[in-house]
Amino acid sequence: MIETEQSILIEAPIESVWDYVQDIRKWANLFPGCRDCKVIDEHDSRWVIKVGAGGLVRTVNVSVHVEKWDGPERVNFTYKLDGEPVEGSGSYIAKQISAGQTEITLKVSVSGRGPMAPMWEAVSRPLLPQLAKSFAGQLKSEIEQAAGIARETTHAPSMLSVIAAWPLKLWQLLFGVQKSSSTPSTEEISMSEQNKKVVLTFINAMSAGDSAASAPCLDKEAFTLAKGFGKFAGTRHYNDIVGMIGALKILVPTGLRPTIHSITADGDRVVVEFEGNGVTSEGTAYCNQYCMVFTMRNGLIRQVNEYFCTILADQVLWPMVERMQSSAAKT
Repeated sequence: MIETEQSILIEAPIESVWDYVQDIRKWANLFPGCRDCKVIDEHDSRWVIKVGAGGLVRTVNVSVHVEKWDGPERVNFTYKLDGEPVEGSGSYIAKQISAGQTEITLKVSVSGRGPMAPMWEAVSRPLLPQLAKSFAGQLKSEIEQAAGIARETTHAPSMLSVIAAWPLKLWQLLFGVQKSSSTPSTEEISMSEQNKKVVLTFINAMSAGDSAASAPCLDKEAFTLAKGFGKFAGTRHYNDIVGMIGALKILVPTGLRPTIHSITADGDRVVVEFEGNGVTSEGTAYCNQYCMVFTMRNGLIRQVNEYFCTILADQVLWPMVERMQSSAAKT
């Protein structure tokens, strides 16, 4: 179980603070994404919260139970995420400092259930203190505004809305779901642009049959996976990749002379669509179409998934490869 405690001074008398706190709907209204707060009875309510993490969005039902309304000084509560192995408890404690000032202390705990409890608590540990602080700040702002005290409205993320998002955060940790953003950071943009440059350098070097220029773009554990069921389908690792690029210079001495149609980068993933316009050593036109999906690691190419017309490659290039292999076997 993870616990945290946060205290804050509100510029309002304790009675005004209690007028706000005793309405559970006002607590729910603090939470971004809260679509509904259904009050079942004096002690129980059901909150419907829409939460998201990157491109993932879902609705979470939270059952809130107030164990004790003891105004104006104290509220004890518990909560549970329906269908998720997460539950918690907390308390609100108010202390009158002066006629116009009230100190409130929020205590919140969260615990996971079942075999995944250690993972849930690992996710919770760094988040809970900042969430409690954020919630206390929102509560202060709302109460002071309700009391007629002008304050700048805060828009920090609320505590329960992020607690409700923890299933998605755990999903990311367990299954590698990466968060996306409509406004990527400068660092992310820089990384994507650098990855684009490495990929384009590799494609140009590969298309020219320049193994020396292509090799520095590759991670030492790099491999390519040519999709489909043609002669060139399958997996090739670093040495084979570099060797085949060198052989391409013999097969297509003009180079592929690529025309790039699109390039898209998102973090460590780069996708390129292009067409070749080469002529083989036997004078046959070789103009294939390609889509290559690159996975990067530390700025180098770790994996390439290749999609191209396997029929054309089998018809034009494979007979030349067989003749090269036969000639090498004889010598």
